[in-house]
Amino acid sequence: MKKIHIALCAILGLSSLSAVAEDKNLVAAGFGYIAVNSSSPDFASNGPAFLTPQPAGLTVGSASTVLFGLSHMVSDHWAVAFAGGVPPKHNIFGRGNLAPFGVITTVKQFAPTVFANYHFNESGSKFRPFVGLGLNYTKFYDITSQPAGNLASGGPTSVTLSSYTGLAATIGMNYKIADHWYINANIAAADVSTDMVATTGSIQRTTHVKLNPILYSAGIAYSF
Repeated sequence: MKKIHIALCAILGLSSLSAVAEDKNLVAAGFGYIAVNSSSPDFASNGPAFLTPQPAGLTVGSASTVLFGLSHMVSDHWAVAFAGGVPPKHNIFGRGNLAPFGVITTVKQFAPTVFANYHFNESGSKFRPFVGLGLNYTKFYDITSQPAGNLASGGPTSVTLSSYTGLAATIGMNYKIADHWYINANIAAADVSTDMVATTGSIQRTTHVKLNPILYSAGIAYSF
């Protein structure tokens, strides 16, 4: 059912880059895998129960994307980092009685994140692991109900999916491979959830979805 889409995930797009040498700034690009661990109650509806036979819910699929980031050292150990990427597309699958419909919708999400990262070891060290806390904003858009979703919903369905702001955390490292050049890798997690409202004619179906995304990423960084 299209309502499912809204669960989308959101998730998340998120990753963290950190400056690490005598240079104060670091730009980076790489690839990331967003593992979505969604959970949500079954759909509630304002219509007759037989139109939304229970259990009826959704799960959000994982996705891969291209990431980029910028980091600025404000002291020898602290950096402020911005992380973003190409908005990934997620498949939304039916759960319970909706499972036979497979992919019922697709959604994209945009999730810029700002981190405050603490770097271990001294400035200029070849290897500098870091940990960080930050704030993530997730916006869901381009929600498309698939033919199977419309069939499950009983007709064309419009969906709204609320944006969300939540905490994020990361752990990672920068490893120097040449002057100004580094390998960057990290794992990041964010608190992301959304309220979904799917409308089919006069029938509204709602649910609250927690995405629980975890991002695994690796890339190349340049300091200046």
